[in-house]
Amino acid sequence: MLTYDIYKRIKRILPTFQITRHSGFTNQPSGDGVEVVSNSADDTGYITIWGTDTNGDIQYEELTLTGTDAVATTRKDWDDIFGVFMGRANGSSMVAAAGTITVREASTDQTITTVAATEYSSGMACFYMPGEIVEIYKASGNIFMNSVEVVTEANGWPCQTIEYLKVTDYLYLTSDGTGATSKIKVLEQGA
Repeated sequence: MLTYDIYKRIKRILPTFQITRHSGFTNQPSGDGVEVVSNSADDTGYITIWGTDTNGDIQYEELTLTGTDAVATTRKDWDDIFGVFMGRANGSSMVAAAGTITVREASTDQTITTVAATEYSSGMACFYMPGEIVEIYKASGNIFMNSVEVVTEANGWPCQTIEYLKVTDYLYLTSDGTGATSKIKVLEQGA
């Protein structure tokens, strides 16, 4: 892997967040919409949902939470949800959940996954960061990363304690069955 160590300063820091495998999610939408709701009125920030549509194409959608009122995705053809995190697709505006966030199928209200209070994410971490140089910190567990395709343990690069990566389009992070935590710095490139 190439390393990038020429930079001016930090653009933003993504706080320590959780990474697991999406394969543990139950009740996948399989051609349905998705709804997100919190049990706390204080959850009013962004949440981003990542997955595939019924054609198998990678999709994401940013939603603005409205506390205890359910918010629906505009996309109604989600097939498989890979992960969700509290913030925008590029990793900005990340704020920990105030309450428990439930991500569910729209038509049957069956829970796909949850983000627990004080946490930032659930499942595979996916970010849209074309051309960005990132510094990835492995805080705990085993992390696998890829910026070309949806990452698995088989096609991912094992993350050492600190890795530098120039992101092609997306940055995908997953973990094995143990789960993991990571922190990311997005760096400004030097002249």
